[in-house]
Amino acid sequence: MQYKKCKMLPEYQNGKIAKSISTPLALKALDSLQENLKKYIVYTNRCKRISTLAGCDVHYEGDCAQAGICVFDYNLQLLERVSIRGKVAFPYIPGYLAFREAPILIEAISRLKIKPDCFLFDGNGVLHPRMMGLATFLGIVLEMPTIGCTKNLLLGNYPSLGEERGHFSLIRYRKRIVGAALRTKSNTREIYVSVGWGITLKTALSVVLDTSCYRIPEPLRLAHMQSKTGRFGETNIIASQCDIW
Repeated sequence: MQYKKCKMLPEYQNGKIAKSISTPLALKALDSLQENLKKYIVYTNRCKRISTLAGCDVHYEGDCAQAGICVFDYNLQLLERVSIRGKVAFPYIPGYLAFREAPILIEAISRLKIKPDCFLFDGNGVLHPRMMGLATFLGIVLEMPTIGCTKNLLLGNYPSLGEERGHFSLIRYRKRIVGAALRTKSNTREIYVSVGWGITLKTALSVVLDTSCYRIPEPLRLAHMQSKTGRFGETNIIASQCDIW
């Protein structure tokens, strides 16, 4: 799968920020970059009908990461799977996950033969202090519909929701709707869904619910297994660095 190089990310692409990421000045620069990218967010459905979707996840062992991607049709038939390993230099810092995981995920996505209609990421979309979670960041880079889906709430508040499958409650942060808590399985803890790019919250909720047999949507659940064990992987490429910018 081919993707466009993201021309609005020059500072990150040439690595100037990443060289001094531990300094407050560098984090302020990343904050500024995220704020500047907000104008590229698309909240409307860019795909009239989602027929294929990909779950994407990353597993870590020290400074090594393995990205796993599983592509399904809407009936949850597995169509393709890819895994790739590489070293990650960017540390885990809450609110900056995109700068840690985007390079290896894009490298893995570029190896797909099938171009999915939508991507499901184990990370937030606009449910983020600067509305620039992993799913939104990658949606802008890929110019493809993306959905953020997490097990833990990063920020915001929401009213309690029913215990039956399909119940949801809107999450608000600073008086703005940033996502929804969704019950994907009856009497099981809710998950948190947010718009990434090129999709409405209503559609995102439908996609997540339609593809969930358990608590976690099947594309993400299988992508997690692949990223962690690699046993589903068809492609396993050792990369010392995933410097794809």
